[in-house]
Amino acid sequence: MFHNPTARLANPDGHRSLLPMSEAEIRAIEVCIVTPAQRLVVALAAVHAVGSSTIRHLALTDLDLPNRRIMLDGVAQPLGSFVYRALCGWMQYRHHTWPHTPNRHLIISRSSAHGVGAVGRTYLTDHLLPASVTLEPIRSDRVLHEALSVCPDPLHLSLVFNLAQTAADRYAPFARAVLNEQLDQLK
Repeated sequence: MFHNPTARLANPDGHRSLLPMSEAEIRAIEVCIVTPAQRLVVALAAVHAVGSSTIRHLALTDLDLPNRRIMLDGVAQPLGSFVYRALCGWMQYRHHTWPHTPNRHLIISRSSAHGVGAVGRTYLTDHLLPASVTLEPIRSDRVLHEALSVCPDPLHLSLVFNLAQTAADRYAPFARAVLNEQLDQLK
């Protein structure tokens, strides 16, 4: 009876999603992320801008814990202490909870622990993360931070985060505009 006719319309303002997260949004995520799996998923998105599909399909063979490296979409990345601690916490929990699982995926659930497949497409959003937490703003914030602090070059962003060229092309001009605006304010 009360149907929203705009529910399926896309947001025409593509740059709105590129805005950095506020301190309040970051604190809200910190408060509600309490389990080892949640911490790992958010850490991967916040540091490496990893998407949910990549997280779901990460395998234990993608990890090189002694050398603190992880393979993300075929690219070896160093593990900083934040992600390394989250990863170690998850691995301890995973081993304690499912010590004999045949599943070689990094993220597993009660149901996937008894098989060999990845967790389902909606596992992260529907079961693991609270309703107030989505990975896309966290990923976007990380890419924007890289563009603002290191280099607003699409090629750099593509190489660092394994982004498609079209995605990198959205961040770079937005970051340049923000940097130019900050420079104009200093003058």
